[in-house]
Amino acid sequence: MDFSVAGVHVNPIILILWSLFVGYVFSTVGAAGGILAGVGHITIFGLKNANIVKPMNQVLTLISPVISSPLYFKERRLVVPAAIALGLGGIVGAILGSYLSHTFLPDMKSYKPLFGVITLFIAIKIWLEMRPAAKAKQGSVKKANKAFENKVKELKAEGRMNELKDIGVKFSEVGISNTFSFAGETFKYNALSPFIAGLIVAIISAALGVGGGFLLVPYLSSMLGFPMFIVAGTSVLSILVSSATSIANYLRMGSSLDFAMLGFEVIGVVIGSYLGPVLSKYIKGEYLKIFLAVILTYIGVGYLLAGFGIKII
Repeated sequence: MDFSVAGVHVNPIILILWSLFVGYVFSTVGAAGGILAGVGHITIFGLKNANIVKPMNQVLTLISPVISSPLYFKERRLVVPAAIALGLGGIVGAILGSYLSHTFLPDMKSYKPLFGVITLFIAIKIWLEMRPAAKAKQGSVKKANKAFENKVKELKAEGRMNELKDIGVKFSEVGISNTFSFAGETFKYNALSPFIAGLIVAIISAALGVGGGFLLVPYLSSMLGFPMFIVAGTSVLSILVSSATSIANYLRMGSSLDFAMLGFEVIGVVIGSYLGPVLSKYIKGEYLKIFLAVILTYIGVGYLLAGFGIKII
């Protein structure tokens, strides 16, 4: 099928299947959805205009939070105040990042190497965090993850999965200083930290045309010390705000969206985004980080090498 705005010919079934994968990954780990969408648009589907690829990617990362956030919220696996702080910073960052990218990264030659460098940097950081020495510093996180995994097994065996929310996120202090519990462990953070992080992440993600989860997940899990079971939900909710802002600014500056192509992609993303939160309860938090690191390493190396004329993806 021909898609005139995107300038490509693609089988709609391929669009749906790839987007299903994008939605599943993004809603499961709270990251890499925009990167995978970019890989699909650039490498698999063959789009050539970078300033069309960027907002097209972000439309798909916008759909997933709409579907998955209510599910995470229902199960209390979402730190709402942190997501709001990230989103507020993201509004300013998204406007600035999309402007800079539209002006200074208008073609694939300049766009892909930067995409690769930043993605690979984050992948290396995640791998380093999984070293024994780094994991030893995350005692409360590991306890919370283990307690949540054990509770899921117990409730599933007894047919009481509706009680899962009872061990979810519960706040005892909200404001500049925030304190909450999850699976019997207590966590604290300062609201200024996610606001600044949201600003910086949105600048980078809007410039690359991605959701920003590939930066937010390491920040939430490593710097704030949140368990992986609540990182995904917190990440996707904050991305909803920054992605919407970035898309609107790209369109204001003259970028276009291929709505026919997006129609098929949205179908896949909706299905994948629904399956992600449902299935992720049965996957260990450590496995989620490994999966994310593998994806980012492959994509980062591939696009970095592309800048030197070497193609592996």
